Amino acid sequence: MMKRDVLIVVLSTAAYGAVLAAWRSPLMAAYVAVKLPVVFVATTLVVSAFCWAAGLLCRAELRYREVLGAVFSAMAVAGSILLALSPVVLYFVFSGAPDAGTREEMRFAHATMMMVHILVLACAGVAGNLVLCRALRRRVPPACRLAPMVALWIASFAVVGCQLGWIMRPLVGSPNIAVEFLRADALDSNFLESLFRQIIPHIISKGAVS
Repeated sequence: MMKRDVLIVVLSTAAYGAVLAAWRSPLMAAYVAVKLPVVFVATTLVVSAFCWAAGLLCRAELRYREVLGAVFSAMAVAGSILLALSPVVLYFVFSGAPDAGTREEMRFAHATMMMVHILVLACAGVAGNLVLCRALRRRVPPACRLAPMVALWIASFAVVGCQLGWIMRPLVGSPNIAVEFLRADALDSNFLESLFRQIIPHIISKGAVS
């Protein structure tokens, strides 16, 4: 069962990874098709240990292998959603991405696509964890504090997943930076700093101009 879920995660996120960077170049799409499964699988392995510890605190009485299988099941659901949305997102990418423009226009297009992908990935992740929550409700004892446990799981997924994605960048592919597998400054800064200092300000400023 877990092997099947791992395979679903790898294949579905590879397909969505190609969509992530398809607007930039075929080479960038191939790079991200390799990197996104690494981000998802690594996040699952890191987070599962935290989830197991959170389960102990919340009296879930789950073994580590059960937690690992449950987390991969949640990621398999998320991956299936990403795979289903891939054609829609691909259409958006190629219909909305400009072929050329000024440096600021291309940065705005990059920031907009980044936000779209962040929202799609976040929604898929939350949906996977909600399915997981319903499954756990049948497994854990009545004394388990399920709601705070699942909230901790979702928060840990968000923090670890976003930071690992930041380290593995580029994922979308900036039009003003050369195509490469990993950035030389991969360990500099963090995801939240980039989100609030670069991505969101570019979107807001472009909106103010237009």
